[in-house]
Amino acid sequence: MKLKEHVIILLVICFCILGRHCISWGDDYDYYPNSKFGYNDAEDTYQVIFDVEDPGFSFLSGTWNLMNTGQRYAYYYFSIAGPGKGDARARWIADGFPRGEYLVEYYAIYDNYPADARYEVICKDGVHNLIVDMNYKIGDWHSLGTFPIDRVCVVTVSDFWEGVGVKLAVDALRFTLLSELSTSPTTAIPPHIGICIDDCGSVDPTSPSQPIYKMLRLPFKMTYAVMPQLKYTNITAEEIAKLGSEVILHQPMQAITVANPGPGGIIDSMTLKQVRSTISTNLDSIAHCAGMNNHMGSLITQQPDKMQVCLEELKKRNMYFFDSRTITTTVGYLLAQHNGLIAGQRDIFIDAAGDKIKAKALIRNLALRALHAPHVPHLAIGHCTYQGTADALKEIAPELAAMGVEVWTLSRCLSHIVEADFQPAGSSFEMQGAWSQNPNNRYSKELRDGFSAMLFNCAASSNDKAVFAPNLPHDGMFDLYATWAPDDSATSQALVTVSTPYVLKSVILDESISPCDWAYLGRFPFTAGDNNSIIFDNSLCNIPDKNLWADAVKLIYAAPLPGSQTWIFY
Repeated sequence: MKLKEHVIILLVICFCILGRHCISWGDDYDYYPNSKFGYNDAEDTYQVIFDVEDPGFSFLSGTWNLMNTGQRYAYYYFSIAGPGKGDARARWIADGFPRGEYLVEYYAIYDNYPADARYEVICKDGVHNLIVDMNYKIGDWHSLGTFPIDRVCVVTVSDFWEGVGVKLAVDALRFTLLSELSTSPTTAIPPHIGICIDDCGSVDPTSPSQPIYKMLRLPFKMTYAVMPQLKYTNITAEEIAKLGSEVILHQPMQAITVANPGPGGIIDSMTLKQVRSTISTNLDSIAHCAGMNNHMGSLITQQPDKMQVCLEELKKRNMYFFDSRTITTTVGYLLAQHNGLIAGQRDIFIDAAGDKIKAKALIRNLALRALHAPHVPHLAIGHCTYQGTADALKEIAPELAAMGVEVWTLSRCLSHIVEADFQPAGSSFEMQGAWSQNPNNRYSKELRDGFSAMLFNCAASSNDKAVFAPNLPHDGMFDLYATWAPDDSATSQALVTVSTPYVLKSVILDESISPCDWAYLGRFPFTAGDNNSIIFDNSLCNIPDKNLWADAVKLIYAAPLPGSQTWIFY
């Protein structure tokens, strides 16, 4: 699908969402109180929960209603009337699992849901089509079955059913490992998690009684999101930079039920000119600013026009965008990618309403996921006013070190991705020779799933190339990754050539291994702009009946260019 078509579809979907989802459902702050990732009560079983608030969840089609009534797993859920024809579909891409056998469960409240709901589960051994009785089940977890999973599992549900039931709900999925936890993979890049601390500027960072004082003196550096136009805004930004951490703007945005998000906020009644003036003033007023995330914003982050203006101002300054995901239907991350920004989105909130023990469990299990999927982003948000969060971070630091998991600033975790079926603004993808589009796609919370590029029987021809040309916002040393669709006939002889004004280097990529993660190709110097290319070709392929794949490449800023001492972001 072409970029223009992607943008048109995105805008249509978003405006449809606005018409249905902007209803009152409760206070919209930057955290959810529920613990969503972690061991079970026995603390001896690997267990992960994916909610509708998480990055891997999306609506593929249909008009779903945002709900905050009755029981629910976390902050809200979605429902749709039915039965329908199967045209309305919702999907979870559960990413980053250790290999093993899992019990998969859904959460539902007691209601007149379908007696024969239709679920599809895609896992290691293929596609499973299920008929599930959801009708008047007690509000709790209910089994979909046991499935073998290797890194990713895709679960889709549609609005088609034939039995009793008048509506369908989607809320959360829980994955419990039944087999022994596998050994974590060996990687060139250390397993890591990224943490952003929100609401900075609201308290004095130099006061030892404040949690942020302790956070800034931890043995690792984090990103701190500073709110504009507050009493401690300026001193907070300076203190963060002085102590070697990263500063971003924590931009206040109107929530569905909070009309005034605070000083320097963006509200629904603003014109686009006013939005631009506000965001520009705030970005320029925060010293050492490397990027931005949203404070609240469940209303504004659903609006493509206002978010586009914000992202344009970030792009002018070569800054990144981190989507706090205070609403499932945010368009911020997708639009940031379309605009070619370095971008990312929150996976979890770690505060647990100030409960230190629960906060430690959240951090610990995010780190455990990073051990088993080190090249997938694992990004968390905490808050500078929670003593429990500060204590949890301090106490868990030795444990993380013993696990071999590092804590990074956001700028070291966020990425620029170019796909065969999606290219950010100014980037491109080209197939030369016998390459063709193939619907066998690699599922990931980071990727679209339109198509991959495939060279069938790659030894049968020569000089066939698939060329990714990223348009980067700045130069520097970037860690380069590639991924491809699962295929038992994939070649072990793919040649990938990195061509930039600074380097021309080729590496051999073995695509016959199971794509449990992004494959790390190395660290290379890239230039700002589009004068860079990553070329997949079949010049080394001599084994017949093997296929060469090119699905996506990912670049993560790692360091300044040799000879430069300037870290781009802070």
